Amino acid sequence: MAAVEVANRASLIAWELMDNAHQHSYSGAPDQTLTLMLERSRYLLSITVTDAGPTPGRTKLSFPEQKSHGGGLGRVASLSFYWDWDGCAGLPVTVKARIELP
Repeated sequence: MAAVEVANRASLIAWELMDNAHQHSYSGAPDQTLTLMLERSRYLLSITVTDAGPTPGRTKLSFPEQKSHGGGLGRVASLSFYWDWDGCAGLPVTVKARIELP
């Protein structure tokens, strides 16, 4: 995979993860934030988004799920070789995707 393709994939993944956090977490509320982090090792690029957790007043946390509609985490899955998440009710949720480097 060429460097340009890696950059394109990374930007699309980052966009989808940030959009997902804004739509499905407290990070989408006014004056809230999320954290985007890129980490590069010799063979991998990791794109990580940590959101502000569930919207206050929600009694159930909707954990990230891959849907078949072609966007969101489904798109992240198709652009990366691996993705996962970590978090629990009442705390921030972190979603990470990894791309293999050339």
